[in-house]
Amino acid sequence: MRIDVFTGLQWPWPASTLHWAYLTSGLLIAAHYVPLLARAWRHPEATATAQSLLTWAVWTLCRVVAFTYGLFILHDLVFLIVVGADLLGRLAMAALTLRARWLVRQHALEAIGEERAVT
Repeated sequence: MRIDVFTGLQWPWPASTLHWAYLTSGLLIAAHYVPLLARAWRHPEATATAQSLLTWAVWTLCRVVAFTYGLFILHDLVFLIVVGADLLGRLAMAALTLRARWLVRQHALEAIGEERAVT
């Protein structure tokens, strides 16, 4: 699909500068998942209440679609690297949110079991 309105637009510098800028900015975004993932791992109770599993799942699904589009339509390696790195971060965060919910639920069930044992 082409957008003819944009056909006359040209990047003022060599295209490689835009490729490098896009790659760098995408990897910078992906690298910033690390502190979020570390906090989610260390504080599952906070993660379970503060993070929306549905939101992370939808964002992850959208990135799967973008990656598939890049793979089969765009055939652009830089795009695939950026979207792939972002997809990995989103998948990891969705998984840690799911883990946090499971841990909180297990803790609640154990507390109920201990309470019943005392009475």
